[in-house]
Amino acid sequence: MYFRMISTCLLVAFAGPVVAADFVVEARDGAVERLLLSGVVSGGDRVLLASGSHGQVRIVGQAFDPAVTVMSVPGGGAILDSLTIHESRGLVVTDLTVFPRPSRSPERSLVDVDHSRDVVLERLLVTSATHVEGWDARDWVTRAFPGVRLRGRDLTLRDSVIRVVGHGVEARVVRGRVEGNLIEQFRGDGIRALGDQSVYSGNTIQGCVKVDGNHDDGIQSWSVGPDGTPGQGAVRDVLIEGNVIRGGRSDGPLGCNLQGIGLFDGMFVDWIIRNNVIEVDHWHGITVMGARNVLIENNIVVDEAPDGLGPPWITITAHKDGRRASGSLILGNTTQPRVGGGDPLFHQPQPGVTSRDNRVVETADEAFR
Repeated sequence: MYFRMISTCLLVAFAGPVVAADFVVEARDGAVERLLLSGVVSGGDRVLLASGSHGQVRIVGQAFDPAVTVMSVPGGGAILDSLTIHESRGLVVTDLTVFPRPSRSPERSLVDVDHSRDVVLERLLVTSATHVEGWDARDWVTRAFPGVRLRGRDLTLRDSVIRVVGHGVEARVVRGRVEGNLIEQFRGDGIRALGDQSVYSGNTIQGCVKVDGNHDDGIQSWSVGPDGTPGQGAVRDVLIEGNVIRGGRSDGPLGCNLQGIGLFDGMFVDWIIRNNVIEVDHWHGITVMGARNVLIENNIVVDEAPDGLGPPWITITAHKDGRRASGSLILGNTTQPRVGGGDPLFHQPQPGVTSRDNRVVETADEAFR
C-alpha cells in the first residue's frame, strides 16, 4: 500500500459536519500520481507526503472544489525531483522541496504548471543544487535548470525560495500573482512577467551570473501577436510593486551586469511600477519601450558599482517600431545623475510622457538615507 487514509471532521457554518480526509503517501516514485488517479481524493482533502524522495511528481487532469492541498507531513521533509501540474485546477501545493537527484532532470522546469487554473504554490524551496562552489559556465548551463514556469489562469506563487536556476520564474498567466519570493543565483532573468491582470510584489531578486548571450533582467516582459511575434499585441493591467532587485555584481569570470526592470518589446498598457528598489550595475534601471497609460512612481533606482556601466536610468520611450507612448507618467522617483551630468530620466521628455517631482541624489547612500 503506497498511502494510508486518516479521516477528519470539519465543521462548516450552516452546513453541519463535512468529512475530509488526510492521505499519507509513502516516499516512492509515482505514488502521488497513482493516488490521485485512483479517484479516492475529494475536494478539501489533504495529500501528505512522507519524508524522503517522491521522484518526478506529475498531477494531470485533476479538478477539485474546494482545493486539495498537497504538502509534506507536519515536520517532514518531502523532496521532489520535479513537479508538473497539467490541465488541472483546485490545488494548493505547499511546504515542499523540489531538488532533483543527480540521476534525474526535469522535462521542462523544476516546477511546471501548464494549462491549469486556481493553483497556489507556496513555501516551496526550488533549487538545482545545494552549492555552486567551483562551477564554471558549462556547469551553470548544464546543471542549473529553469526554476518555475506558470501557464494558465489564476495561478499564484508566493513565499518561496528559488535558487541556483536558469530563469527564475516565467509567468504567462491571466490574473497571476508572484509575491514574496526570494530568487537568487540565476543565470537568466529573475522574473518574466508575461500575462495580463497580474501582480508581482514583494519579491527579492539578486545574484545573477553571466554565462551566455542572454541580456539578464531582474524583471522582464514582452508582448506577442497572434502568430507569436514579439512586440505585437499588448500586455495589459500589470502591477510591479515593492520588489527589491540587486545585481550582486561580481568581478569574477561569471560577473553579471543585471538590468533592473526591462520592458523592451511592447505594447505595455495600464502598468503600474511602484515602490521598487533597484540597485544594479547597468544603465537600464527601469526601461519601458512602448507604453500606454504606464505609471512609474516612487521607485529608488541607484548604481550598484560606480566604476561600472551605470548609473541606471528611468525611461519611457517609443515602441521599437516608432509608435509613441501616450498617457504615461514618471512621478516621485529617486535616481542618480548620469556620468558627465546627463539626465537620469533618459531621453525625457518624450511625447506622451510627463515627468514630475523626481529627485536626483549623488550617491546611493543618500537615496536610502
